[in-house]
Amino acid sequence: MPKEAFPMLVTFLIGNGFDLNLGLETKYAHFYPLYLNSPKFSANDPDILAFKELLAEDGGYSRWADFERALGEHTTEPPINSEAALRKCLKDFKRCFAQYLQQEEDCINFDDCSRSMAHKFAECLCTHRDYLEPRLFRIVQSALPAKEVSIYHILDFNYTTIIDRLFPFFSFSDLRGGDKGRLIHVHGTHTSGMILGVDNLSQVANPDLFTNAVQQRMFLKPLLNQQSGQGHDQDALSCIKQSDEICIFGMSLGETDLIWWQRIGLWLISNSRHQLLIFTRGQALDPLFPEDILDHQDKIRNLFLSRTTLAPESYPDFRDRIHIVITSDFFRLEPAMKAPLIGNPSPPALTPA
Repeated sequence: MPKEAFPMLVTFLIGNGFDLNLGLETKYAHFYPLYLNSPKFSANDPDILAFKELLAEDGGYSRWADFERALGEHTTEPPINSEAALRKCLKDFKRCFAQYLQQEEDCINFDDCSRSMAHKFAECLCTHRDYLEPRLFRIVQSALPAKEVSIYHILDFNYTTIIDRLFPFFSFSDLRGGDKGRLIHVHGTHTSGMILGVDNLSQVANPDLFTNAVQQRMFLKPLLNQQSGQGHDQDALSCIKQSDEICIFGMSLGETDLIWWQRIGLWLISNSRHQLLIFTRGQALDPLFPEDILDHQDKIRNLFLSRTTLAPESYPDFRDRIHIVITSDFFRLEPAMKAPLIGNPSPPALTPA
């Protein structure tokens, strides 16, 4: 088969920014006060009550990665300085968070908007390069000329199942002759296989709490993923290795997902044609000041490179293959809502962060 006959393989890693872009309240900061104070999530167990007090002392975090990292740092403090209490508290937190996410997801009226949302989602997949600045577009297009057929894999790092509910509504024409590939929930969903924790033992303050594999897989996300019968880890890694192009959307590049940034770094090394696009909303950047835009792009690019195993002296070799896309319009699917969201009488305006 001639080389041109092979489809373009594009893999999207999608994080919480996707759900937030739909108007759902899925930040840690949204759930945190409800977990502490709502009667719906009340508990009588002394360990869980002490765990909630520990979280209250922290005062909350803006990103889930910060919360997971803080959990690792608190493993020297009661109640989560013992294996039994940590396991109990994690289970309670996940059970309550799963319930909360189900309620948030149920606010979308899928009967009214699944088809339109699926069409917009597919449109974003097919036109994602159009969001690049012209110079960056030319670089990507030169390295990886567009093909008639593309296959799109989705590695979903969210626990919600919104994309699952849209997948059946994709049509061949939506994908412009391309095809949907794998949809993999890397860390499970709010109904099955939810994985929460840190990336490795260097991220816990009390490594003595995790002296064997049984203890470690309770809190180390990669280990639990690798040992799980679901096979999400190997399936997702296979998608990455096969990809010509990778896009990251709605993810903070946090340390608690370090293994995935390292794997993408190795993927970049493996083929000089590979291109990485990282989507970001920016920080209220003014298009009048291109120097600020470049500074922001450098910041995101450097953060990603710092998460990989690449040697710092080799960073310049990869900068022209890591493209930072600044937009607030990507994956803006405009769902129809059935009812006001929990704790918020109306969906927030989708303005750039």
